[in-house]
Amino acid sequence: MLRRRKADPPHLRANLEAALRAGAACEVDLVFTADGHGVCLHDTSLDRETTGAGPVVRRTRAEVEALRQRGADGTPLASAPLFLDEVVAAMRRVAVRAPALLQLDLKPRLEDLPADAPARMAATLGAHSGAFVVGGSDWTAIRSLRAAIPGLHGGFDPLDLQARRTSRLSAADFRDIAARTLEIAPDAAIYYLEAKLVLGALDAGIDLIAILGAAGAPVDAWTIDADRPDLRAVLARLIAAGCRQITTNDPDALAPIVEEIAACS
Repeated sequence: MLRRRKADPPHLRANLEAALRAGAACEVDLVFTADGHGVCLHDTSLDRETTGAGPVVRRTRAEVEALRQRGADGTPLASAPLFLDEVVAAMRRVAVRAPALLQLDLKPRLEDLPADAPARMAATLGAHSGAFVVGGSDWTAIRSLRAAIPGLHGGFDPLDLQARRTSRLSAADFRDIAARTLEIAPDAAIYYLEAKLVLGALDAGIDLIAILGAAGAPVDAWTIDADRPDLRAVLARLIAAGCRQITTNDPDALAPIVEEIAACS
């Protein structure tokens, strides 16, 4: 959510541009207003992250622009919520051309998308669509957006396939999650896996990264933050298993550790 450290408010404009200039892969959450504008909020309601209230999809862009963002502690900030067209404008300023550099973490399901959202999103991304990957757990929604937006990449998170806690899953359960993931989203450009799912599978002797990677797409493990007690051991294990990307709220703290581990691998 464009944090450089966990204490940062989500979706800070300054962090967006800093990440793009550094060539770092980054993520923004995406929901839609009633008139189909993409806005960077984690929740589908306004209450926690803005000075507004109620479902985002029931408010127009003009109404959301009149609100203020909230910090991590709930304090109102001076800035309005970040919109998708602002993200694209930042990419133009930095001249980003790397494919799928910025993940749009799609929060609404297909049935909750405003009818004009795909067309408006296509117009917003324009020639820059190839620099984005839209990801989430509703592959039908992702396919719908990709069909409307040539060049847009798709990423899949199989979180909805996990019916039980990771600690209660057997080796057969982990294999089934991998098989169903490939069945649902065989052409995903990247797979987003909860880190504890990857680690639990490794404990059971199943390498989800290798299984999904054989289909030609990398795996992102989410979310590993700097306050994790077993941080270095977990990072080393994920890297050794072939994890290509790690989602974190603490990139400034994790980057040197990851670089050190990778150099020694």
